[in-house]
Amino acid sequence: MLTPLLAAALVLQEAPAYPEPVPPKQGADAIDDLPIEQAAAVRCAIAYATVSRWQKAGDTRGSAYPDAEAQGGREFFVQVMAKLMDAGVTRESIVMMTTEAAARNDTPEGAERIAQMMPVCELMKSAAGL
Repeated sequence: MLTPLLAAALVLQEAPAYPEPVPPKQGADAIDDLPIEQAAAVRCAIAYATVSRWQKAGDTRGSAYPDAEAQGGREFFVQVMAKLMDAGVTRESIVMMTTEAAARNDTPEGAERIAQMMPVCELMKSAAGL
């Protein structure tokens, strides 16, 4: 008779170390339609774009962050969007996703959301080699 701990160990032994990426649903038009890893990367990419826009405009909301463009935020955005297109998401859908998210970021709640996300976004950007 297998103990629950031994059974779990056997199951984990057979599981792949990293799951295969899940392609987005056909016709993904919203960030929430994407697999969670892609959705998180897209949200972070848009957060970097928003912070960069604030910084270029002299908006005080951007002053709390290092120079987004010089620190790899632009390149992160480009890489994330390219991966979305490679996964089959249309340009129109990407424009829709980024436009809606950028509009939400420009609200008072959006600035707070970006502040909360940025530590994780920094880790994602760093993991991408930027």
